[in-house]
Amino acid sequence: MKKLVRDKIPEFATYASYRQLKPDEREDALKDKIVEEANEVRDATDDQNLLEELADVYTVLEAILDFKKISKEELLKQVEAKKDEKGGFSKFLLMDTDN
Repeated sequence: MKKLVRDKIPEFATYASYRQLKPDEREDALKDKIVEEANEVRDATDDQNLLEELADVYTVLEAILDFKKISKEELLKQVEAKKDEKGGFSKFLLMDTDN
């Protein structure tokens, strides 16, 4: 199995081999990692596990922002613009296109 791991994993997971990704491999690895972590959010078994998985998603999101040189302020500005245009998720609306 090949996947992006946190910086300190090699210190205690000594059974595996590691290499530093080349610059042209990093964006795809980060995108794959955020999908992996989002799936773990979906599969969380309790509130503590959910919090841990959300923290992982946030950490990967921060890494993507850093890699792409996007500030948190830019991200939050985009979040607000999208909310203004399309709203948030507070009403829990489910769209069904099978009608």
